[in-house]
Amino acid sequence: MNDGRITKALLKTRSGEFDIESIHTLNLRDCGLSDLGCVSECTQLERLNLSRNDLTKLNKLAGLGNLAVLNLSGNRITNLEGLQALENLQSVNLAGNLIGSINGLRCLTALDKLEELRIHDSVKDLSNPLCHNSMYRRDVLDMLPNLKVLDGERILGHGSDVFSMCRDIEEALERRQDVNSQQHSTPSPWVSDDYFEPTTKFEETRLGDAKEQLQALLSSCKISVEKSEEVFVKLKTSIK
Repeated sequence: MNDGRITKALLKTRSGEFDIESIHTLNLRDCGLSDLGCVSECTQLERLNLSRNDLTKLNKLAGLGNLAVLNLSGNRITNLEGLQALENLQSVNLAGNLIGSINGLRCLTALDKLEELRIHDSVKDLSNPLCHNSMYRRDVLDMLPNLKVLDGERILGHGSDVFSMCRDIEEALERRQDVNSQQHSTPSPWVSDDYFEPTTKFEETRLGDAKEQLQALLSSCKISVEKSEEVFVKLKTSIK
């Protein structure tokens, strides 16, 4: 790597591949990157982790037509220009960047296969300025109606009914005018605080990528449990 720029030498070192056109999975997490350099030459790339770098521009990703999973969390991105060319992109993580409004996500409307988007990560405490708007989730779903998962919560498909039910109950409880304000003891957690923490550490690039997928799945489950606990407490309060 030279001055924060992706080079062929870096690509070969991190992937273990001599021919960069043969790289399918690439982990460039926490490499101090500010320039994507020659990454577009990895024409067969399907999974790319660029988290925890110093990236601001994404134009050089435009040549990665096979890319399906992209992690851009923890950078300084304000503009998604370039992502609209990634026609096979299915999942993108943008948490921990500087996207200031819903219009900053407009490029994603061109991606018909996009099913999973993360712009806020409560577990890792990563967000974007647009998330300060309490209506941002509804705006995102209006703009991207094909999403199945937003911020780790299922919108469509298996499991989405749980989140939908919890949200409906919360809204109904908020509309009640006669909710008892008396303090109630908090029920014991359903599982221990460390239940969702993975115990195995992965060092290799591909295993590290698998670890991130597992953490995302566990985070989604944890959010579901916490959401259900909150709704249970509110429901219990309302009927007493």
